[in-house]
Amino acid sequence: MADLEKIVCMALSYKIRKGRSLLVAFDSLYLPDILESESKYLHFPEFMPIVPYDFLMKKIIPLLLLCLPLYLTAQNDTLWVKNGNVLYGEIKALSSGVLRMETPYSDDDFTIDYDEVEKIYIERKCLIILTGGIRVMGYLRSAKTRQVTITDEDGEEAVYNLKDITTIETIEAKFLQRFDANIDVGLNLTKANNLRQLNIGGGIHYRGFRWFSDFDISSLISNQDSVAETQRTNVSLALTRMLSEKWFIRGTGSFLSNTEQNLKGRYSARLGAGRFLANTSKLVFGVLGGLNYNIENYQDSSLNKESTEMYLSSNLNMFNFKDFSLYTRLDFYPSLSERGRIRLDYVLNTKYDLPYDFYLKAELQINYDNQPVPGGSDLDYVLNTGVGWEF
Repeated sequence: MADLEKIVCMALSYKIRKGRSLLVAFDSLYLPDILESESKYLHFPEFMPIVPYDFLMKKIIPLLLLCLPLYLTAQNDTLWVKNGNVLYGEIKALSSGVLRMETPYSDDDFTIDYDEVEKIYIERKCLIILTGGIRVMGYLRSAKTRQVTITDEDGEEAVYNLKDITTIETIEAKFLQRFDANIDVGLNLTKANNLRQLNIGGGIHYRGFRWFSDFDISSLISNQDSVAETQRTNVSLALTRMLSEKWFIRGTGSFLSNTEQNLKGRYSARLGAGRFLANTSKLVFGVLGGLNYNIENYQDSSLNKESTEMYLSSNLNMFNFKDFSLYTRLDFYPSLSERGRIRLDYVLNTKYDLPYDFYLKAELQINYDNQPVPGGSDLDYVLNTGVGWEF
């Protein structure tokens, strides 16, 4: 092996033995030692006495300068984490307490618990959402541990704690990269009464700078001896537009089919305005109110009807508690067109993250109607568990 190859490999080996990644080792191969050394020699302790200064200037530095354009291209953004590692690449987003980063030395994006981040530097303009819902368009750079300086579009700087940042969206992110999706499935088999129950769920979610959308679907089919088949399908599509730091408007379309309530299909369209009462790196809590219009089709078509309702909703999203997250929502519908009718919908969803973007899920859904149609139940609930995958 040539002398140059020996020096580079030995230097990298030294850095890697100290617990540094290959890219970080390359980054710190010679510059800190040159700057701190007053002699004409470069020292590599523990494995190599000295490297001649002339050899350094004629061999190593030209090689590194040749690689510099590639190297700089590969490290747009920088992340320092608690275990001392430094990651270079492209930070995609911070959401729900998880920071996603693409690196040149991995085929898949890294997902990093935001609590593990010590310092951060992002080259590109970002949409930054702070605790309390404050929204800033600008740039991020950490000068001190657990702090970050945000420079807005007017060039004004402000210093915050890292924990004050709840969301980061990079401006240059491609449209399709703003989507994420999930799918989950659960199966129950019981010998008694030959019970067979299958539940399938999934969703597609978009996160833009002012616009958000959520599409979710869940379906349950249950069969057992001597009992009629039970089916339940719930589909919803919500579109949200942020008006200010805390206020937003939301339109929602939904469909519910439920054999327990003799409901062949309820088509609903809602429009309302809401406000985030809490928005931190651990939870988001909001309230919403507006109008709802229903078209309800029952097993007995003579009972089909249309109705108008007010609706009030509250939702709580808790995340970044290690691998556990929780989402709960309560919807209250007092009817405007049917005297005395009240409906309630409740959802509780818990999730435990597993490696490779898999997760365990438990979900409870409750539907209540104080004026059910003949033959239908006023209350229906379903509790399902399963395993899912996010992508």
